[in-house]
Amino acid sequence: MGRKAKLKKERKSNPKKVDSSGVNSDEFVKHLERQGYSLKKPKIAPEMPEKKIEPQV
Repeated sequence: MGRKAKLKKERKSNPKKVDSSGVNSDEFVKHLERQGYSLKKPKIAPEMPEKKIEPQV
């Protein structure tokens, strides 16, 4: 057997279990809120000025 065939056989015999993403997303949001971020009121970057400021020489 080749190396790829062995890996393929192992993948078929041991399928990974998928965790429910709902629980992980709640933990993620709680973790962000503990750090001081809020998903309901995100901080938005200020607008860039439209006029071009010339440097003084």
